Amino acid sequence: MKLVSVVIPTFNRSAFIDRAIDSVLAQTYPDIEVIVVDDASSDDTVARVRARSKSNPRVRLIVQGQQAGAQAARNAGIRAANGAWVAFLDSDDEFLPESIELRIEALNQSGCAVVHSECYWIKPGEDERRLFQVPPLTGWIFRTLLQGHGPVFPGIIASKGALERISYLDESILSWQEWDTAIRLAQIYAFAFVSQPTFVYDCRHQGTISKNPLRTARGYEQIVAKHRRQMLKHLGAAGLSRQYQRAANFYREASSPWNAWRCSMVAGMWRTCDVKGLVSRYGGRVRSRLRRWGYLR
Repeated sequence: MKLVSVVIPTFNRSAFIDRAIDSVLAQTYPDIEVIVVDDASSDDTVARVRARSKSNPRVRLIVQGQQAGAQAARNAGIRAANGAWVAFLDSDDEFLPESIELRIEALNQSGCAVVHSECYWIKPGEDERRLFQVPPLTGWIFRTLLQGHGPVFPGIIASKGALERISYLDESILSWQEWDTAIRLAQIYAFAFVSQPTFVYDCRHQGTISKNPLRTARGYEQIVAKHRRQMLKHLGAAGLSRQYQRAANFYREASSPWNAWRCSMVAGMWRTCDVKGLVSRYGGRVRSRLRRWGYLR
Protein backbone atom coordinates (compact mmCIF):
# COMPACT_ATOMS: atom_id res chain seq x y z
CA MET A 1 0.00 0.00 0.00
CA LYS A 2 1.09 3.56 -0.70
CA LEU A 3 1.10 6.07 2.14
CA VAL A 4 -1.75 8.62 2.07
CA SER A 5 -1.09 12.00 3.69
CA VAL A 6 -4.26 13.68 4.96
CA VAL A 7 -3.83 17.45 5.22
CA ILE A 8 -6.10 19.25 7.68
CA PRO A 9 -5.87 23.08 7.67
CA THR A 10 -7.30 24.58 10.84
CA PHE A 11 -7.95 27.91 12.52
CA ASN A 12 -9.61 28.21 15.93
CA ARG A 13 -11.28 24.81 15.68
CA SER A 14 -10.45 23.36 19.09
CA ALA A 15 -14.05 22.17 19.49
CA PHE A 16 -13.90 20.06 16.32
CA ILE A 17 -10.27 19.19 15.56
CA ASP A 18 -10.26 15.99 17.64
CA ARG A 19 -13.29 14.69 15.74
CA ALA A 20 -11.58 15.36 12.42
CA ILE A 21 -8.35 13.64 13.48
CA ASP A 22 -10.23 10.67 14.96
CA SER A 23 -12.15 10.19 11.70
CA VAL A 24 -8.84 9.86 9.83
CA LEU A 25 -7.22 7.53 12.36
CA ALA A 26 -10.31 5.30 12.21
CA GLN A 27 -9.92 4.63 8.47
CA THR A 28 -10.04 1.07 7.17
CA TYR A 29 -7.05 1.96 4.98
CA PRO A 30 -4.09 1.55 7.36
CA ASP A 31 -1.22 3.42 5.69
CA ILE A 32 -2.02 6.99 6.69
CA GLU A 33 -0.38 10.04 8.18
CA VAL A 34 -2.29 13.08 9.46
CA ILE A 35 -0.76 16.53 8.91
CA VAL A 36 -2.59 19.28 10.81
CA VAL A 37 -1.54 22.78 9.73
CA ASP A 38 -2.57 25.45 12.22
CA ASP A 39 -3.09 28.87 10.66
CA ALA A 40 -2.13 30.95 13.73
CA SER A 41 -5.06 29.97 15.96
CA SER A 42 -5.73 32.03 19.09
CA ASP A 43 -7.55 29.22 20.97
CA ASP A 44 -6.13 25.93 22.26
CA THR A 45 -6.20 24.13 18.90
CA VAL A 46 -2.40 23.85 18.82
CA ALA A 47 -2.25 22.41 22.35
CA ARG A 48 -4.86 19.80 21.48
CA VAL A 49 -3.11 18.70 18.29
CA ARG A 50 0.32 18.70 19.95
CA ALA A 51 -1.01 16.35 22.63
CA ARG A 52 -2.38 14.06 19.91
CA SER A 53 0.94 14.07 18.03
CA LYS A 54 2.81 13.06 21.18
CA SER A 55 0.52 10.11 21.78
CA ASN A 56 0.28 9.00 18.13
CA PRO A 57 3.26 9.18 15.73
CA ARG A 58 0.91 9.22 12.72
CA VAL A 59 -0.25 12.73 13.70
CA ARG A 60 2.01 15.64 12.78
CA LEU A 61 1.57 19.33 13.59
CA ILE A 62 2.74 22.32 11.56
CA VAL A 63 2.19 25.77 13.07
CA GLN A 64 2.08 28.76 10.71
CA GLY A 65 3.87 31.82 12.08
CA GLN A 66 1.12 34.14 10.88
CA GLN A 67 -2.34 33.69 9.46
CA ALA A 68 -2.15 33.11 5.71
CA GLY A 69 -5.41 31.34 4.88
CA ALA A 70 -6.57 27.80 4.18
CA GLN A 71 -4.82 27.50 0.81
CA ALA A 72 -1.44 28.41 2.30
CA ALA A 73 -2.05 25.91 5.10
CA ARG A 74 -2.92 23.20 2.58
CA ASN A 75 0.24 23.97 0.61
CA ALA A 76 2.35 23.69 3.75
CA GLY A 77 0.81 20.29 4.35
CA ILE A 78 1.37 19.15 0.76
CA ARG A 79 5.04 20.14 0.91
CA ALA A 80 5.51 18.28 4.20
CA ALA A 81 3.64 15.16 3.02
CA ASN A 82 5.53 11.88 2.93
CA GLY A 83 2.73 10.12 1.09
CA ALA A 84 2.44 9.36 -2.60
CA TRP A 85 -1.20 10.47 -2.32
CA VAL A 86 -2.59 13.59 -0.65
CA ALA A 87 -6.11 13.88 0.74
CA PHE A 88 -7.74 16.95 2.24
CA LEU A 89 -10.09 17.34 5.19
CA ASP A 90 -11.43 20.55 6.69
CA SER A 91 -11.10 20.65 10.45
CA ASP A 92 -14.85 20.87 11.11
CA ASP A 93 -15.71 17.96 8.79
CA GLU A 94 -15.11 14.21 9.15
CA PHE A 95 -14.21 11.24 6.98
CA LEU A 96 -16.45 8.18 6.92
CA PRO A 97 -14.57 4.95 7.87
CA GLU A 98 -14.01 3.66 4.31
CA SER A 99 -13.31 7.10 2.85
CA ILE A 100 -9.71 6.59 1.82
CA GLU A 101 -9.98 2.89 1.00
CA LEU A 102 -12.80 3.51 -1.50
CA ARG A 103 -10.99 6.34 -3.23
CA ILE A 104 -7.62 4.62 -3.40
CA GLU A 105 -9.35 1.58 -4.88
CA ALA A 106 -10.92 3.83 -7.54
CA LEU A 107 -7.52 5.34 -8.31
CA ASN A 108 -5.91 1.92 -8.66
CA GLN A 109 -8.67 0.61 -10.91
CA SER A 110 -8.82 3.70 -13.15
CA GLY A 111 -5.14 4.58 -13.32
CA CYS A 112 -6.08 8.22 -12.73
CA ALA A 113 -4.04 10.71 -10.72
CA VAL A 114 -7.08 12.40 -9.16
CA VAL A 115 -10.29 11.09 -7.59
CA HIS A 116 -13.24 12.84 -6.00
CA SER A 117 -16.36 11.56 -4.31
CA GLU A 118 -19.92 12.07 -3.19
CA CYS A 119 -20.56 13.22 0.39
CA TYR A 120 -23.19 13.89 3.00
CA TRP A 121 -23.75 17.42 4.21
CA ILE A 122 -25.44 18.95 7.24
CA LYS A 123 -27.22 22.26 6.66
CA PRO A 124 -26.99 25.17 9.12
CA GLY A 125 -29.56 24.76 11.87
CA GLU A 126 -30.06 21.04 11.16
CA ASP A 127 -28.60 17.75 12.37
CA GLU A 128 -29.76 15.46 9.56
CA ARG A 129 -27.24 14.18 7.00
CA ARG A 130 -28.35 14.71 3.42
CA LEU A 131 -26.77 13.63 0.14
CA PHE A 132 -24.84 16.60 -1.27
CA GLN A 133 -25.16 15.45 -4.90
CA VAL A 134 -21.65 16.21 -6.10
CA PRO A 135 -21.57 16.18 -9.93
CA PRO A 136 -20.33 12.66 -10.87
CA LEU A 137 -17.60 13.89 -13.21
CA THR A 138 -15.15 11.33 -14.59
CA GLY A 139 -12.46 11.21 -17.25
CA TRP A 140 -11.24 14.33 -19.02
CA ILE A 141 -13.50 16.90 -17.41
CA PHE A 142 -11.64 20.15 -18.07
CA ARG A 143 -14.27 21.68 -20.36
CA THR A 144 -17.09 20.61 -18.04
CA LEU A 145 -15.38 22.21 -15.05
CA LEU A 146 -15.04 25.49 -16.93
CA GLN A 147 -18.84 25.59 -16.99
CA GLY A 148 -19.22 25.20 -13.23
CA HIS A 149 -17.81 23.80 -10.03
CA GLY A 150 -17.58 20.09 -9.29
CA PRO A 151 -15.43 18.38 -6.62
CA VAL A 152 -15.38 19.42 -2.96
CA PHE A 153 -11.96 19.59 -1.27
CA PRO A 154 -12.51 16.80 1.30
CA GLY A 155 -13.61 14.56 -1.58
CA ILE A 156 -10.35 14.97 -3.50
CA ILE A 157 -7.34 12.68 -3.37
CA ALA A 158 -4.54 13.53 -5.78
CA SER A 159 -1.01 12.29 -6.28
CA LYS A 160 1.57 14.53 -4.67
CA GLY A 161 3.29 14.68 -8.04
CA ALA A 162 0.14 16.08 -9.67
CA LEU A 163 -0.14 18.82 -7.04
CA GLU A 164 3.52 19.67 -7.50
CA ARG A 165 3.09 19.79 -11.28
CA ILE A 166 0.38 22.48 -11.02
CA SER A 167 2.71 24.41 -8.68
CA TYR A 168 0.52 23.72 -5.64
CA LEU A 169 -2.73 25.52 -4.77
CA ASP A 170 -3.33 29.16 -5.65
CA GLU A 171 -3.16 31.02 -2.34
CA SER A 172 -4.71 34.21 -3.79
CA ILE A 173 -8.12 32.62 -4.42
CA LEU A 174 -10.69 33.94 -1.90
CA SER A 175 -13.38 31.26 -2.30
CA TRP A 176 -14.43 28.44 -4.65
CA GLN A 177 -10.85 27.25 -4.09
CA GLU A 178 -11.58 23.62 -4.95
CA TRP A 179 -13.09 24.75 -8.26
CA ASP A 180 -9.88 26.51 -9.26
CA THR A 181 -7.78 23.54 -8.11
CA ALA A 182 -9.94 21.06 -10.02
CA ILE A 183 -9.77 23.15 -13.21
CA ARG A 184 -5.98 23.26 -13.05
CA LEU A 185 -5.65 19.53 -12.36
CA ALA A 186 -8.16 18.65 -15.08
CA GLN A 187 -6.06 20.44 -17.70
CA ILE A 188 -3.48 17.68 -17.26
CA TYR A 189 -5.14 14.68 -15.61
CA ALA A 190 -8.26 12.52 -15.94
CA PHE A 191 -10.50 12.19 -12.87
CA ALA A 192 -12.10 9.16 -11.21
CA PHE A 193 -15.28 9.38 -9.13
CA VAL A 194 -16.65 7.43 -6.15
CA SER A 195 -20.44 7.57 -5.98
CA GLN A 196 -20.56 6.39 -2.37
CA PRO A 197 -20.34 9.23 0.20
CA THR A 198 -16.90 9.29 1.80
CA PHE A 199 -17.16 12.23 4.20
CA VAL A 200 -19.53 14.55 6.05
CA TYR A 201 -19.52 18.20 4.99
CA ASP A 202 -20.66 20.06 8.11
CA CYS A 203 -21.98 23.56 7.40
CA ARG A 204 -23.35 24.31 10.87
CA HIS A 205 -20.36 26.22 12.21
CA GLN A 206 -19.54 29.91 12.11
CA GLY A 207 -16.64 31.40 10.18
CA THR A 208 -16.80 29.29 7.02
CA ILE A 209 -16.12 30.99 3.70
CA SER A 210 -19.49 29.82 2.39
CA LYS A 211 -21.21 32.02 4.98
CA ASN A 212 -19.52 35.18 3.66
CA PRO A 213 -21.57 36.07 0.54
CA LEU A 214 -19.34 38.96 -0.55
CA ARG A 215 -16.23 36.81 -0.38
CA THR A 216 -18.11 34.10 -2.27
CA ALA A 217 -18.94 36.57 -5.05
CA ARG A 218 -15.42 37.96 -5.25
CA GLY A 219 -13.92 34.50 -5.38
CA TYR A 220 -16.25 33.43 -8.17
CA GLU A 221 -15.38 36.47 -10.28
CA GLN A 222 -11.71 35.95 -9.49
CA ILE A 223 -11.77 32.42 -10.92
CA VAL A 224 -13.75 33.49 -14.00
CA ALA A 225 -11.21 36.25 -14.65
CA LYS A 226 -8.30 33.85 -14.09
CA HIS A 227 -9.62 31.24 -16.54
CA ARG A 228 -11.49 33.53 -18.98
CA ARG A 229 -9.21 32.74 -21.93
CA GLN A 230 -9.86 29.02 -21.58
CA MET A 231 -13.57 29.67 -20.99
CA LEU A 232 -13.72 31.79 -24.14
CA LYS A 233 -11.86 29.12 -26.11
CA HIS A 234 -13.94 26.16 -24.95
CA LEU A 235 -17.32 27.73 -24.06
CA GLY A 236 -17.41 30.64 -26.48
CA ALA A 237 -18.49 34.20 -25.78
CA ALA A 238 -21.93 33.03 -24.66
CA GLY A 239 -20.41 30.70 -22.07
CA LEU A 240 -18.13 33.40 -20.71
CA SER A 241 -21.09 35.77 -20.60
CA ARG A 242 -23.03 33.29 -18.47
CA GLN A 243 -20.16 33.04 -16.00
CA TYR A 244 -19.99 36.81 -15.52
CA GLN A 245 -23.76 36.89 -15.10
CA ARG A 246 -23.48 34.28 -12.35
CA ALA A 247 -20.86 36.45 -10.66
CA ALA A 248 -23.30 39.36 -10.93
CA ASN A 249 -25.99 37.24 -9.29
CA PHE A 250 -23.66 36.38 -6.41
CA TYR A 251 -22.86 40.07 -5.91
CA ARG A 252 -26.58 40.83 -5.92
CA GLU A 253 -27.13 38.22 -3.20
CA ALA A 254 -24.27 39.82 -1.25
CA SER A 255 -26.00 43.25 -1.45
CA SER A 256 -23.22 44.70 -3.60
CA PRO A 257 -25.18 46.49 -6.37
CA TRP A 258 -22.19 48.26 -7.95
CA ASN A 259 -20.29 45.01 -8.47
CA ALA A 260 -23.48 43.27 -9.63
CA TRP A 261 -24.02 46.02 -12.24
CA ARG A 262 -20.36 45.91 -13.30
CA CYS A 263 -20.35 42.12 -13.88
CA SER A 264 -23.71 42.38 -15.68
CA MET A 265 -22.18 44.93 -18.04
CA VAL A 266 -19.23 42.62 -18.74
CA ALA A 267 -21.68 39.74 -19.32
CA GLY A 268 -23.60 41.92 -21.78
CA MET A 269 -20.41 42.85 -23.61
CA TRP A 270 -19.50 39.20 -24.13
CA ARG A 271 -23.08 38.43 -25.12
CA THR A 272 -22.81 40.89 -28.02
CA CYS A 273 -19.67 39.06 -29.14
CA ASP A 274 -21.62 35.83 -29.49
CA VAL A 275 -21.94 35.94 -33.28
CA LYS A 276 -23.35 32.43 -33.49
CA GLY A 277 -26.04 33.28 -30.97
CA LEU A 278 -26.91 36.53 -32.74
CA VAL A 279 -27.25 34.72 -36.06
CA SER A 280 -29.41 32.09 -34.39
CA ARG A 281 -31.69 34.72 -32.88
CA TYR A 282 -31.89 37.23 -35.73
CA GLY A 283 -30.54 35.44 -38.81
CA GLY A 284 -33.94 34.34 -40.09
CA ARG A 285 -35.34 37.86 -39.87
CA VAL A 286 -32.34 39.33 -41.71
CA ARG A 287 -32.49 36.71 -44.48
CA SER A 288 -36.23 37.32 -44.90
CA ARG A 289 -35.69 41.03 -45.44
CA LEU A 290 -32.82 40.45 -47.85
CA ARG A 291 -35.07 38.19 -49.93
CA ARG A 292 -37.82 40.79 -49.87
CA TRP A 293 -35.41 43.43 -51.11
CA GLY A 294 -34.16 41.13 -53.89
CA TYR A 295 -30.66 40.51 -52.57
CA LEU A 296 -31.33 36.80 -51.97
CA ARG A 297 -33.30 34.23 -53.97
